[in-house]
Amino acid sequence: MSDRHFDYDCVFVGGGLANSLLAYWVRQRQPQSKILIVEQSDRLGGNHTWSFHQSDLTPQEFSFIEPFVSKKWDGYSVFFPKYSRRLPTSYYSVRSEEIHQKVLSQVEVEFDTQIVGVAPHNVTEKSGRQFSAKCVIDGRGFMVFNPEMVAYQKFVGLDLELKEPHGLNEPILMDATCPQNQSFRFFYCLPWDEKRILVEDTRYSDSGDVDTESMISEIKKYCENKGWKIERILREEIGSLPIPLRTRYLPADKYIPEAWVERLVSCVGVRGGFFHSTTGYSLPETVRLVAQMSSMPLQHDSLFPAVVKLARKVASRQWFFRFLNRLLFQGCEPNARYRILEFFYRMPQGLINRFYAGRMWPTDYIRMFLGAPPIKIRNALKCVLHNRERLSQERVNA
Repeated sequence: MSDRHFDYDCVFVGGGLANSLLAYWVRQRQPQSKILIVEQSDRLGGNHTWSFHQSDLTPQEFSFIEPFVSKKWDGYSVFFPKYSRRLPTSYYSVRSEEIHQKVLSQVEVEFDTQIVGVAPHNVTEKSGRQFSAKCVIDGRGFMVFNPEMVAYQKFVGLDLELKEPHGLNEPILMDATCPQNQSFRFFYCLPWDEKRILVEDTRYSDSGDVDTESMISEIKKYCENKGWKIERILREEIGSLPIPLRTRYLPADKYIPEAWVERLVSCVGVRGGFFHSTTGYSLPETVRLVAQMSSMPLQHDSLFPAVVKLARKVASRQWFFRFLNRLLFQGCEPNARYRILEFFYRMPQGLINRFYAGRMWPTDYIRMFLGAPPIKIRNALKCVLHNRERLSQERVNA
């Protein structure tokens, strides 16, 4: 197909974190390119907060997210029933407001657009209108997944304005001193200023159902126990993220022609598997992807194989995290899952940093099982044998 038949150089389907950052940096690196984001809602970035540690990214990678950073802290704390610790690692957060404002000023966007078809060179809207492009990048969030191959991280967060200062200078990454409620459960707190704070009830559970009303009530109880009086609720943030237990967590789709065509499109963000399999954090892997893709030629024939190759590398590199997920969900009783994290946070800070960065050393795997890990060896072996997964030769569905 000749270039003159294309409406755009690139169409980004979905205006989430990955597509928004990628479109922004393509515009910066290739200012003559004609690009478009199509988004089903009325804003970019949705209603989310993304966070990361300074050690998650190299200085060059950090430069791609620095313009969007909302807040930085010099450290964070974790609390468990028998252990607590402060880690002096800088922690950053990015809010969807910054994504929306900065990207919208640089990139053409079609809001309130319902997409019903995606192909390597075409995107079809519900009304029948089509957008053609040299390449299409799909970042619409998680694909349909096999519920038997995943567990869930579900959360409800409230952005609160308090009547009096909360007294926190740094985030609480995990406060697991609360009732576990048949899951690994903790509260997550981000202090934006002296009176504004995000408080999130997070649960690693076997089911993905979110009881929003109940979890909001629990957040209010947590604030009450902390002595924090709520002036008003500014925003709600709700999610249920699949936590993969093995590589092939996506269902086979060879009998669904429409799905097969979509698999020929470059998929980024969580849709392409660019997220941390255990923590669910997507920002570090997304930023690494943006750093490598933003200067690539906007041609499907070169972009698609490059994205597939990167996705396979991420999946292969994260085999150990999927093994940890199996230990967490299949090797422990739900109310005892917190003990694995309590044990983990006694590790050297360098190991903890590499864990969150998704770039662990081979010696780290051994170190995590030295001492007295809170799981029986037979349960660990059962988690390996049950999934029949060759840990050194995993493959991703591509």
